[in-house]
Amino acid sequence: MENIYAMLNKNAQRSNERKQPRLSKEEYAKQMKYKRNHLYRLAEVQSGEVVSSPQKYLQFLNLMARLDYTITNTLLIMAQNPDAKMLKDGKHWRDSGFYIKKGAKGIQILEPTGEYQREDGSYGANFNAKYLFDVSQINTKKILYNAPQMNVANMINGLTYLSPVALQQLDTFDGGEPVFYSPDAKCIYYANNLSPTQLIQGLAREYCHVEFDKQYSDYNRENNQFFIESSAYILCQKYGIPHHDIKFADQVTQYFYGMELKDIKKELGNIKSLCEDVSERIDRGIYKSQQEKIQQRNDVSR
Repeated sequence: MENIYAMLNKNAQRSNERKQPRLSKEEYAKQMKYKRNHLYRLAEVQSGEVVSSPQKYLQFLNLMARLDYTITNTLLIMAQNPDAKMLKDGKHWRDSGFYIKKGAKGIQILEPTGEYQREDGSYGANFNAKYLFDVSQINTKKILYNAPQMNVANMINGLTYLSPVALQQLDTFDGGEPVFYSPDAKCIYYANNLSPTQLIQGLAREYCHVEFDKQYSDYNRENNQFFIESSAYILCQKYGIPHHDIKFADQVTQYFYGMELKDIKKELGNIKSLCEDVSERIDRGIYKSQQEKIQQRNDVSR
């Protein structure tokens, strides 16, 4: 019995020696600040990386289409796992009945943890580092991620529901884009005999033009083409719409040339925001259209 207790006490001592001393409140705050600053800097540096070539830029736009995170966190994910498709923290994966592969390295992002009051009386948000894991790091043979596939009819319905601009079909179209927004006429013109894919591609792009024209006073189709094409590309990727014309990405280095990193990051956020505004319009239009159909069926059945 004595030998058993000796062994137990010896192992207990080893276990206690392995435990790291608990950090004081000040030391913990210092450690968190260091991690935050490191992540902020990583995101800023990454903003320069993603606009350094057409390939990296398109990869970043694809990531924005797949994941719904802030621009800072999307840049952090890009720096650590640019192919990420579905992210959850360890607890949420376990709660869903899945476990992380042994040795998998977490992806660090910044998570809001509350507010604080500045000396001038205004409020700011506190952030701490948080680890996420991609679906590719989960130990399972099940298919947990499927690429989006939007029904074309639903998306056209969502885009054009209570449209803020007029829509007009033209039987003859003299060159140019087969779907085209005119800011003077406040109208989207579209050619006859377009395929469903051509039509939805064009409408997605042109409603980004409409939204830009609404938000910015200096709208100019030629000058704003790169910005708007970028937003339209994200939009199409998000809903699973084929988008074969990626020539706009060739302008990326020229467009961002001379910008400071913080300004590049801000512009990337603006591009994402424009896409989100049009996306909200689509989702809202689809929902309201479906509600109207349900109401009509209920009225008929009475």
